[in-house]
Amino acid sequence: MLHFAPSSPCALILLALCFLLVCLFEFANGFHDTANAVATVIYTNSLKPRAAVIWSGLMNFLGVLMGGIAVAYTLVELLPPDVLTPPNGNPAVPMLVSLFGTAVAWNLCTWWWGIPNSSSHCTIGALIGIAIGDSFLHARDLGHSVDWAQIWKVLRTLQSRPFSDSFWQACFIF
Repeated sequence: MLHFAPSSPCALILLALCFLLVCLFEFANGFHDTANAVATVIYTNSLKPRAAVIWSGLMNFLGVLMGGIAVAYTLVELLPPDVLTPPNGNPAVPMLVSLFGTAVAWNLCTWWWGIPNSSSHCTIGALIGIAIGDSFLHARDLGHSVDWAQIWKVLRTLQSRPFSDSFWQACFIF
C-alpha cells in the first residue's frame, strides 16, 4: 500500500475505509463506555436502564464537546513524527488501517466474550504494535520507532485508573 500516490483512487478508497473504521471504533468505544458507566446505576436501581443509557450518551457527547482533544494529542505523542508522517511523503494510510482495524477487532472480541475492556488501553496497544511493526519494516531498533518515555508516562497515568477494580466488581456481580 505504500506505493500508492496520495491522490490516487486506491489511496482515497483506503482513506474512506479508515474513516469507516474510525466510526466503527467510536461506536464500539461508545457501547463499551456506556456499559461500564451504567452497569452500577442500573444494578443498584438508582436509574432505570433507559434513563441511564440516555444520560450516559448525553454526558459522553458533552465530554467530547467540552473536554477537548488532550487525550488524542497524548496518544499521538507515543509515536515519533516520522512514523506518523513518513519523510518520503507516503501517506500513513496503512498505519491507520492497522490501528483502527486492530482496535475494532479487539473491542468486538472483548464485547463478544464479555471481557471488561478499555478502548483507551486498546488504542495504546495498537499504537505500540504499529510502532514495533514499523521498526521491523524499516530495520530500525525499537528506540527509534517508539517513544518509550512517553509510553511509560501514559502507562503510569493509566495505572492510577480503577480498571482492575471494575474488573473485580464485575466478577462479583456474576
